Amino acid sequence: MLVKVYGSAIHGISAREITVEVNIDKGVGYHLVGLPDNAIKESSHRISAALKNVGYKLPGKRITINMAPADL
Repeated sequence: MLVKVYGSAIHGISAREITVEVNIDKGVGYHLVGLPDNAIKESSHRISAALKNVGYKLPGKRITINMAPADL
């Protein structure tokens, strides 16, 4: 299953379109793709902690999340 969500972000004095694509497939865990460097990939730990703190349980499937544009 592939889902696309569109949004926007303020960048300077203009708005930029943001696209988040999520795919759910067989497997376990989740993966963030489209990030510009390894330091930002640490957000994976913050996402996992936030989901646990609000009581959301990840399904027993592999979730791939693509965020674009990567420089935002």
